[in-house]
Amino acid sequence: MNKKLTILVTAIAAGAVCLSACKGKTKEPAVSEASSVITTVSETTQSSETETAPQTVPDGESSGPSDAANTVTAEYNAEVGKSYPMRYENDAVYCYDPSTGEKKTGNIRINGIVYFFDPAAGGQLTDINVNDFFSKAVFIGNSTSEGLTTYFNSKGKDYLGGPLVAAKVSYTFNSDKSKLDGYMLKYKDEQLQAKELVKKTGSKRALIMMGTNDLMGAQASAVAEKYNKYIEGIQQENPGVVIYIQSTTPRRGTKNADSLSNDKINELNRLMMEYANSHNDVFYIDISTPLMDNEGNLNQSYSSDGYVHLNIQGYSIWVNRVVDYVRAVYLEKAVDDAKASSQA
Repeated sequence: MNKKLTILVTAIAAGAVCLSACKGKTKEPAVSEASSVITTVSETTQSSETETAPQTVPDGESSGPSDAANTVTAEYNAEVGKSYPMRYENDAVYCYDPSTGEKKTGNIRINGIVYFFDPAAGGQLTDINVNDFFSKAVFIGNSTSEGLTTYFNSKGKDYLGGPLVAAKVSYTFNSDKSKLDGYMLKYKDEQLQAKELVKKTGSKRALIMMGTNDLMGAQASAVAEKYNKYIEGIQQENPGVVIYIQSTTPRRGTKNADSLSNDKINELNRLMMEYANSHNDVFYIDISTPLMDNEGNLNQSYSSDGYVHLNIQGYSIWVNRVVDYVRAVYLEKAVDDAKASSQA
C-alpha cells in the first residue's frame, strides 16, 4: 500500500479485536490505564508576511518506539466488555464470537479513534470520534497557520478535541534554529523551538505547514533540506511523535511573484511527499489541491488577501481535508487488518 495514505497494520498475537458494546449503541468506551493494548504496525534572514491572525496556544501521546514500519496502537477497555476478534466477510467487518460464530456489535479504538461495528447495518466500520486523535495534536506553522485558531474558535472550544495551534507571523526554519527573538513559537508566553514546544505540551502528533516564508528567494531543494532537519530535530527530541506534513498552500496575485512562485511551492511539496514516503512516523497530507483554482493558484474564493492567506472558507477546506485523511487512513488500516486476520 502507498505509505502516504496508509500505515501497515499487523496485530499482536491473535489479531485485531473489537470490544463488545451495548447492542445498537455507539457509545465510546472509556479507556483506562489498565486497558489492554494491541500494537499494530502500521542562518537568520527574515521574510515577512502581510496578515496577522489572532494567536493563541491553548493548554495541550508519545507512542512507544517504532519498528521498521510505522507504529500505531489499538486498544480496548477490558472492563467495559468482552473482547472479540475482527472478521472480514463480504466486504464488511464484524466482531464475532469464535465459540458460536455470532456477529457482535462493538467498538475498537485505534490510535485514539474509536470505530463502531454494527452487524445490523451490514457490518460497516464507522468512526465514532476523531477528537481523541486531535486532542493530542499540535498544528505548527507561520501566519497562515495562525488563522486555524480563529477557525477552531468559530467552531466551539470542544471542536476536534481542542487541538493546539502554535504559529507565528514570519516564522521560518532559520528563526527556529537560531532562536530569533520575536520570530519563534510560543507556549504559555515562553518562546520555544518547535522540538521544545512539542515536548513541553506532550503532543503525540505534530501537523506542520511550513515553507511559505522559507521559499522567499530560496530554492525548493534548499528549503526541503532545512525542512527535513527540522522534522528530524523534533523526532529526536520527542521519540515516538508522529509528524504530518501538510503541503505548503498555493499563492495568487503578483506580490513577490518572482521570489515565491507556485512552481517552487509545488516542487517543495513534491520533495516533502517523497521524504514522508521514505521515513518512519512521517506522513504527507495534500491540503493544497482543493485550495487551487484551475490554473493552480490559490482560489480567490478561499483567499483573504489575494496573496497567501486564507479566509474562513479556506480554513474549512484545509481542516476537513486533514480530518478526512485521518479517517481514511485508520478505516483502511482496520479493514486491512480484519482481512489479514480472516485469511490467516
